Amino acid sequence: MPGKRVYLLLVASIATLFVIAACSEEVIPTQEPVEFHPTAAAEVDRPDSSGDEPVAEAPDASAGDADAGRNLFISCGACHNTDGSTAVGPGLGGVYARAGERTALDADAYIEQSIREPGAFVVDGFSPLMPSFSYLSESDVTNLIAYLKTLD
Repeated sequence: MPGKRVYLLLVASIATLFVIAACSEEVIPTQEPVEFHPTAAAEVDRPDSSGDEPVAEAPDASAGDADAGRNLFISCGACHNTDGSTAVGPGLGGVYARAGERTALDADAYIEQSIREPGAFVVDGFSPLMPSFSYLSESDVTNLIAYLKTLD
């Protein structure tokens, strides 16, 4: 059965190549982190306010809307599961926690670049098949990131 030996040798060689490729991943920083220096908010004079009642603050738009992100994610569900299981692409359960550890970028920047330039960071064991979503607005991407933060 020399054919069977050749087949087993070929499978073992391919598996060895995958292991070697997985062990040689190099973290390549693509962007320097931006330093943020917040300033104090100016006090607002409200003529009809006694100052005793608390004023409701507007929601932070920069945090995104996870519900809107969930609606945008529906088309992503064809290739990505929301748990850790693999589909065509990697499972996205806990992706936000992992994203901050993959490169020098913070998690938000890593996920945004992965959405806009899918070939920038390809997870080991997967092919670069994800299409570009460069047409998404800033708020769409922020909403998607807000939704991905909810996936444990």
